[in-house]
Amino acid sequence: MIFNGHTPDSVANLDDITMAQIQTMYADGAIGNNSIIALLGTLINGLFNYIRPASAQPYKLSSIIGNGYDYIYPPATKDQLKAQVNESLLAFMASAPGFDKERFNGK
Repeated sequence: MIFNGHTPDSVANLDDITMAQIQTMYADGAIGNNSIIALLGTLINGLFNYIRPASAQPYKLSSIIGNGYDYIYPPATKDQLKAQVNESLLAFMASAPGFDKERFNGK
């Protein structure tokens, strides 16, 4: 970090949280671990799915890169999951013949 314009004193005065964030930014950079894991995992996933037998279950990226998957694609929050369920239910209900959205507005 000193080559980026910092002095040894300014680096020594950084707290642990800021230092961890800086390390994560360096590791997740354009040439960092995040991009490498995502790219190689996607390529391996595509290759494995290409050579797998037709009767076998397809491979998922989460099974290829393991714990790295949750790091790259964080799990949805409870509110996001609830919104997804509500959107899926609305889409299912809208496909029914004679569906009227006005019935569900709380009147």
